[in-house]
Amino acid sequence: MPVSPKETFDFALKRSKHFLTLYDIVHNSRQRDGRSDWLASFKRFMRWPQRENIVRIDGKNKDSLLILRESLGISREHFSHEYASELLRSSLVCSISALDRYMHDVVVDRSWALLSQAEKDVPKELKKVRLPVLATKKALEKLRSNPQSRPGTLIKKEIQNVVHIDFTFQKKSDIEKGAKLLGITDFWRKVAAKMPDNPTPGDVQDTLTKIAKRRNQIVHESDLILKTSAKEISQREITRSEAQNAVEWVSSFVDALDAVFYP
Repeated sequence: MPVSPKETFDFALKRSKHFLTLYDIVHNSRQRDGRSDWLASFKRFMRWPQRENIVRIDGKNKDSLLILRESLGISREHFSHEYASELLRSSLVCSISALDRYMHDVVVDRSWALLSQAEKDVPKELKKVRLPVLATKKALEKLRSNPQSRPGTLIKKEIQNVVHIDFTFQKKSDIEKGAKLLGITDFWRKVAAKMPDNPTPGDVQDTLTKIAKRRNQIVHESDLILKTSAKEISQREITRSEAQNAVEWVSSFVDALDAVFYP
């Protein structure tokens, strides 16, 4: 049985969660250097030279412990929030990438099913999608050579190519365009009804817009604050809760989308 769009999304979203876990492991929760007596005892246990400088890093809630040897040339500053927060940015970006991939897969999957129906039942927006003429030619040649053949695979592959080249599904308008391709009416109300905490359709759209905008700031602006005549470089702040909330919301959003696209 082919992998479903939701299964692909769940696999991709794991990367977002991996980044959050890595942040918890490497973000140093210690406010000071390790105690000298503890470090000396550890070096004796490891049979390392006492003259060697080592650095102790405690992860979130001290659930993880990293010991860095002098030869690495890495200091405690490399495990500050400023450094480790890049993992949070990556987590947020990956969640939108997972959403984008999900929507591409859904449009390809559902489009092919819709094209198998009577022409009058094919959504208007889907009818506007243009396939390369050579793809049609190859499909016809396959049928001529073997009337029992099933050239649908060729057509479906071309639909996939067109959708991936011509469409992105990250913003509110993008998702809505995908819904129109599949002929989904009253789309945002249906999605909101499947979301937790009973948000309004407007709430759902606003949250998606905020997360997509945050993703674009990271990807297209290096998350630097735009200024016309800056005397210093300023980076936007990101917190762990912001990243985690974005990942969890996108996960709930795709759960709702899947319930609408596959009722």
